[in-house]
Formats: sequence, structure tokens, C-alpha cells
Amino acid sequence: QYTMNVFCPECGSRTLLSPEKWRCSCGAAWEPLELARFDPDLVRQSDPSLWRYHRLYELDFAEPVVRMGTGSTPLLAANLAGREVLLKLEYVAPTASFKDRGTEVMINVLAHQHVTQVADDSSGNAGASVAAFAARAGMRAEIYVPAYASPAKQAQIAVYGAEVKPVPGPRANAKKAALEAIKRGVVLASHAYHPGFLLGQQSLAWELWEQLGRKAPDWYVVPVGQGVHLLGVWLGFKRLHAAGLVKRAPRMIGVQAKVLAPLVEALAAGLDTVPGVTPTSRSLAEGLAIASPVRGRRLLQAVRESGGTCLSVSEDAIQAAHRELAHQGLYVEPTSATVVAALPAVVELTQPGDVIVVPLTGSGLKGSPTLD
Repeated sequence: QYTMNVFCPECGSRTLLSPEKWRCSCGAAWEPLELARFDPDLVRQSDPSLWRYHRLYELDFAEPVVRMGTGSTPLLAANLAGREVLLKLEYVAPTASFKDRGTEVMINVLAHQHVTQVADDSSGNAGASVAAFAARAGMRAEIYVPAYASPAKQAQIAVYGAEVKPVPGPRANAKKAALEAIKRGVVLASHAYHPGFLLGQQSLAWELWEQLGRKAPDWYVVPVGQGVHLLGVWLGFKRLHAAGLVKRAPRMIGVQAKVLAPLVEALAAGLDTVPGVTPTSRSLAEGLAIASPVRGRRLLQAVRESGGTCLSVSEDAIQAAHRELAHQGLYVEPTSATVVAALPAVVELTQPGDVIVVPLTGSGLKGSPTLD
């Protein structure tokens, strides 16, 4: 059976990943164990997908069994908040969100472990991604979603043949339901926990490094729910830095909605962990409705070590940013617009000439249910 070397950043334990050991016995999420230096000569130049970095993932299978063409997303200059910023169009993906990078690697790991049934909890994008890649791999998928999730996202999950399980109440209830499913022998294919998902997100850093002429941006501004995007990009740039290929990792800025901003509050309070918080109301940015991110300690470490920060934005600012992007021809979901809402505050932190990269993480076609 296929194995993957993983470690726990909380207690330091190491093991070979198996479907049953989906998290460490201490309760923390596994991370991929980095073994070798990042060697640019190992990049497959003829492959435009995220598998151009296959040999750098250090997975023990020769070829992926599931390919969907994820990767090589455009990098587009735009004038926002009075500055030129570079938009990384991560919604140009098989299921129209950034989650596909992580899912494509995760599902390949599970496929090589002969997994046939998977479950995940999601407010929409991860669920759609897991449903699509599971279908491609011939796996049966159960996706537990908060009942309030965008109808467009629920329909997208269902169209791939996955079983959509709406769960009433707060976002955390969907997670509890997914964890109940694994007691029946279904394997958790979790974007929050699976180290393969985190590995796939590192490809974004390496792709960006290539697009920028083998340089790192000065700032990377990203929406944060579970935070695997932020953490994956930070780990990817850390690996480039360790190999002497960039002077430093970009300063990571995590953006959350003011009504639910656990990372912002934990950072401001000087904490090392992220306590759960209670949302004051529901945000337009439904993809960020995570009261207590699984990898909270590592997210705070990434932000602090990179010299970045966390910012929160109001619902009015999210609406205005959504409209501003649309008027530049870029139709994203409200969750993605949070980063543009934060740009005025980001610009105040920067120096003239700094390179600011802003990923746009999900398509507006996934539903903007309350923008009117």
C-alpha cells in the first residue's frame, strides 16, 4: 500500500500516512515531511499542470492516476486601491476554485491507498472539488454542508454524483457529521486535515515563483477560513528559501470577515493558538465561516515568521470590492472579494515598488446569494 511520510507540528511525532491515521493521536493535523532540497532541475518543464512538480512532492508513486489539469493559473496586473497589484486567478480551475490544487494531490494519494469511499465537510468549494475528483477516481463521495450553503454550490457538488448532506445550524455541525461518517468506514478526505491537500497548495508558491522570473513577491494577501491556502503558500516559499532560491518568503496577510475573525483576534491578543469564537452574524464570505481553524497554531506562526499580519473587513467593504472587481471584468464569489476589500489597509503597510500578489480564489458563478 502506498505511503506518505508525515509529521505532526504540534507533538513532533512522525509516521507513514494511512487512511485510518487521518490525524495525529494528539488531535493535530499532519503535514508532509520535507526530505530533500528544492531542486529546479526536477521541475517537468513540459507539463503545465501542478504535476510539473511531481518529483518535488516526494510521493512514492510514479504517475498520478487522476489528472484534471489543475495549475498554470493566470497572473494578471490590475490597478486596485491606487496601486498595481498582481491577481492570481485561482478560480481558473477544474471546479472553479483554488481548492482543486490540494484536492488533486489528496485524491491521488487516497487512490493509491485503494480508497473507494470518501467524506468531507465543506461550505461549498472544497465539497465540489472533492466530489469532482472522487468521481474522476471512481470513488463514492459524501459531502456534509451547512444547510445555508449557496444553492449553486450544493447543486455543483450533486452534479458530480456525490451525496450532498445538508446539516442545520452553524458550520461546525457539518464537521461533526463528517466525523460521524468515518465511524462507518468512510475515509475522511479533508481539505482541513489531509497533508496531501497541503502539499498541493505548495505548488501555488512554486508556480508563482516561476511566473515572477524566479522571484518571490513582497506580499501575499489571502482569504482565511481553514487557512490551508495561506499555510501551503508559506511552506512552498519556505522551501524555496531553504534552497537559496529566494531571499525571503513573502509577508503573508490573512483576511477575514469582521463578523467572524478568529485569526485576527488571536494575533491581536498575542496568542499562539486560535480559540474558537462565536460569529456575531452570517457573512457574505461564507467560505470563511470557520470559528476555529484546525491548523490555527501554524497559521499564526506563518503570519508572524513572514512579517505579515491579519486583517478583517466589513460586509459593506466586501460588497464594494466585489462590485469593483466585477467592473474590471473579474467575477468572483464574495469570499474572494475580501482580499480586495483589505487592499487599502495592505497598501499602507507596503513600500513603493513592492510586489503585491492577491489570489482570487473562487468564481462568482458559484453563487452570490445575498449581494442584492
